[in-house]
Amino acid sequence: QMTLFSYLDYCKSAMGSRLLKQWIVEPLYNRDAILQRQQKVGNLMKEYLMLNDIQKALNDVYDLERIVTKIAFKRANPQDLSQLKTTLEKAQTIINTLSEHEPFFYLKDVDVLKDVYLYLEKALMTPPPATIKEGDIFLDDYDPDIKKFRSITRDGSQWLLQFEQEERERTQIKNLKIGYNRVFGYYIEISKGNLDLVKDEFGYIRKQTLVNAERFISDALKAKEDELLHAKDKLFALEEQRFMELLDQLQEHILKLQTLADHLAIIDVYAAFAQISLKKRFVAPTFNDKQTIDVKASVHPLLESVKLKQKVVANNWQARADQHVFILTGPNMGGKSTYMRQLALLVIMAQMGCYVPAKSADLPLFDAIYTRIGASDDILSGQSTFMVEMLEANVALSQASANSLILFDEIGRGTSTYDGMALAQAIIEYITTSIKAKTIFSTHYHELTSLAEVLPTIENLVTRVIEKDGEIEFLYRIRPGKAEQSYGVNVANIAQLPEGVIARATQLVQQLESKRKHVQQSLDIVEMEVIPKPLKAVQDLLMSVDVNQMTPIQAMQFLDELIKQAKQVK
Repeated sequence: QMTLFSYLDYCKSAMGSRLLKQWIVEPLYNRDAILQRQQKVGNLMKEYLMLNDIQKALNDVYDLERIVTKIAFKRANPQDLSQLKTTLEKAQTIINTLSEHEPFFYLKDVDVLKDVYLYLEKALMTPPPATIKEGDIFLDDYDPDIKKFRSITRDGSQWLLQFEQEERERTQIKNLKIGYNRVFGYYIEISKGNLDLVKDEFGYIRKQTLVNAERFISDALKAKEDELLHAKDKLFALEEQRFMELLDQLQEHILKLQTLADHLAIIDVYAAFAQISLKKRFVAPTFNDKQTIDVKASVHPLLESVKLKQKVVANNWQARADQHVFILTGPNMGGKSTYMRQLALLVIMAQMGCYVPAKSADLPLFDAIYTRIGASDDILSGQSTFMVEMLEANVALSQASANSLILFDEIGRGTSTYDGMALAQAIIEYITTSIKAKTIFSTHYHELTSLAEVLPTIENLVTRVIEKDGEIEFLYRIRPGKAEQSYGVNVANIAQLPEGVIARATQLVQQLESKRKHVQQSLDIVEMEVIPKPLKAVQDLLMSVDVNQMTPIQAMQFLDELIKQAKQVK
């Protein structure tokens, strides 16, 4: 999957990858916070050996967030606690290493829970079992009863042989044997020929008579029988009990573990940013309050991964504070949509705190990015491609501010030429006179480029191509200017449509161009009045109320709410 997430995901832990996805979805809008992230990424880039060590340690960091959740709900298993132990060990290395560097001095106050790590190190066996029902969770020295039961389970046969030998020496019955069956359990068997050697002081109790032997039990053997038969069950039950007690002890560390997990995830993302920025030679973007844009030699980051054998063309974008709309024209396949996407990705990366794929980038802070790129319908809700296009455009037009970035790709193409062109021009006029957001508007309605002649807030951009002997070469370079034609037939020829179709289309284009009526387009720009959003909310509130249905208390509450809404209007 070629997405910005997959491209940037050099994270070593699941926590880091999840946080990276969150940062992509929610870029920052605070310059100081962005620059603080940049500073940390830059420090890791300068200290490459340290970065390498940090990422090696992060390789062994498990999903601490999930482990903590399972501990909190007492659903963790021994493998989870073993992973917690390993993670705490690596966390000490990561935090202690980074805290020696100025951008990460704050990490000195982070509790890496060394005491918890040492406790788990002395408690847990390696490798751990998958469940708490299988035993072999704790080391022998963790609990004396565990050691005793495990010793009995492990050395049960040896104990029986030793007991047998001791009884032979005590009784001087050389063929005395210790045996076992399911009916009587453990017993002492003495042959008929040696029965006269059995004395009362031996404490033997007759249990069974056989043809050639007698079977006895003794208090000593009976006392051990329960341990011998049920030691494993008792061991498993005891280890399960001790494990649940350990989970109870860890409850008091939940908040500190969650805090540590947050820090490790953030460090993982910083390291990922530093790694890809070094690998791709990204630069640190700067930010201004002048609403100007100066991006030089930027590239679409994902194209470098796809087109390994082709050189990716770099492009610029410069915009003055008073320039709002950039009308982008050029042929299909000329790179218009790619150019718009790469600028959107650059803004997102910049406001995430990451370095960006450009020679330099000076940007304003954008509060949102609104896009309408591509063509799609919604069959389930019965909405056509054009309807979806209008709905998405409406989101941008109704919610965007002067600090937003709007990217519209061929708005109006889903309806008739005149309707589409009329809507496109009306949208451009609305954006440049009312919203004043930085906007790139790609279109094949070349007539719209004339708007730049009467409005200084609009500028034309064009994707360059070279045409020779009916063939076109795409340069993928964006420059100031406007396209004179769309080269649609040329693109169809590249797609290898039948020659008869291409020849007929060429002929029809020439006929249509010769008959084309060059009617002067009306350039009466209408500056549309827009009710501010907070004031619109007040208006909606007033329109929704029925005073005849309100009690005096409700009226007072409504008036209070109205005052609060009105104070938001600037």
